[in-house]
Amino acid sequence: MSIKNLLAGIIIVLVVAPAVCLAKSPCPKKIISLTLASDEILVDIVDDREKIAALTYFSTDPLISNIVEKAQGIPQVQANLEQVIAKSPDLVILASYTNPNIRMHLEAAKIKVLLLHEIVSLESIKKNIKTIGEAICEKAAAKSLVENMERQIADSRAKIPQHAKIPTVLFYGAPGFTVGKRTTINDIIENSGAINLPAHLGLSGHRNISTEYVIQNHPDLVLTSSYNPSHPDFVGQMFNNSAFKDKTIIVVAGKHLDSASHYAARAISDLVNMIFKTDNNADG
Repeated sequence: MSIKNLLAGIIIVLVVAPAVCLAKSPCPKKIISLTLASDEILVDIVDDREKIAALTYFSTDPLISNIVEKAQGIPQVQANLEQVIAKSPDLVILASYTNPNIRMHLEAAKIKVLLLHEIVSLESIKKNIKTIGEAICEKAAAKSLVENMERQIADSRAKIPQHAKIPTVLFYGAPGFTVGKRTTINDIIENSGAINLPAHLGLSGHRNISTEYVIQNHPDLVLTSSYNPSHPDFVGQMFNNSAFKDKTIIVVAGKHLDSASHYAARAISDLVNMIFKTDNNADG
C-alpha cells in the first residue's frame, strides 16, 4: 500500500469513527426512573424536564424524598411493567434490588436499561451519579453534583471542633438491626467525626442485634432514623425502653440518613450539628 493510500485510509477512519460512536449511544429523550435515588439525581442534573418521562411515586413523599417540590408535575410510576412500557421510554433506570423479571422483560422489549451499582458507601453514590450522567449525556452536570456533594461534606467536617472528644455511635434501626463497614451510614458516621462502634468491632454490612448488644457495648450515642414505615412507633418505643434509659438517642431525618443519593451529605450535616452542637442549619 502506498503512503498516499494509507493516509487516505486514516483520514476516512478519523472522519467516520465519531459518527459511528454517536450512532451507538444516542442521548435518551424519555427516561424513566424506578428508584428514589435516581429520581433525586435526575431532577438535579436534567434541566429539560421533558426528558424525564416518569419518576417513582416515592419522589413526592415528604417523609423520604428530598425533591418533593422539584418532582411536582412530573408523571409517576410504580415498578409495574405495563405502566413503564406504556410510556415508551428509551431508558429505564433500575436498582440492583429491582425485580429481575422487570429488567428481563424491558430488555426483551428492546428498551435500554441502566442498572445502578449497589450502594455500600458514599463513594458508590458518587459512582452512580456519574454513571447516570454519562448514560443520559449529562456528564458535566453529574460531575458538578458530585463536587457539590463533596463540598457539603467538607463544609460539615470543617465545623467539627478540633479537640473535641470522638464519640462512639451505634446505629439501631427497626425492628432491631445495626450497620458496620460497607454501608452508607458507616460513612456518614465517620465523616461526622465519630466512630461507628459496630464497624470498630469488626461488623460489616447489616446485622440483626438485640438491645443486649447495645447495653454490652456501651456506645456514647445511639443513632436511629425517623423513618420506620413497618414500625411507625419505633422511635417512641426506643425512648421508653429501659435498655436505652441512660443512652443519648439521636434521631436523624430518614430522607437524609437513608438516602442513596447525594442528599446523604445532609445527614452528615445533621449529625455534626447534633453531636457537637454546631449550627449547620441542616435542611429538615
